[in-house]
Amino acid sequence: MNNSITIGHIARAHGLKGDVAVVFYSDHPEQFTSGFQLSGTGGELTIERVRSGAGVAIVKFVGVNDRDGAELLKGVQLTMEKSDLRTLDEGEYWPSQLQGLEVLDPSGTKRGVVLDVITGGAQDRLAIQVPTGRVEVPFVDALVPTVDIKGGFVVIEDVPGLLETDD
Repeated sequence: MNNSITIGHIARAHGLKGDVAVVFYSDHPEQFTSGFQLSGTGGELTIERVRSGAGVAIVKFVGVNDRDGAELLKGVQLTMEKSDLRTLDEGEYWPSQLQGLEVLDPSGTKRGVVLDVITGGAQDRLAIQVPTGRVEVPFVDALVPTVDIKGGFVVIEDVPGLLETDD
């Protein structure tokens, strides 16, 4: 059983001194501070410092001291042990908990499967594979009234056009 969870990825190098732009999949990125350890392709990465950037965190990892080293980290998925994760509030879910869940309409008819969670400023969206392609549904209670992790499904309200692609 996998005991780690993906909590972000390294988007690109930033500057010349080893900094990288990191996209954290968290509503609480303040938890990732100096000394915090993450796992990435090839081993452990320890955060030396973090500052805010435009939609990303600018992170300096211990031992990455130049642009060449930072470039080597581009695309690395950052993970941490599930046991180190913060406790979620009621109605909060990790993206990995939602990925793969069946999408049902209120009558119980299978309409698709959750591919991913896309984080956004106003609200997150569920990326859903439906028979005609991929759609995105705002992840709000009015449209997604039921999330049953143990049961393996989410219920999406039956709104005309919501689960249809623009073919």
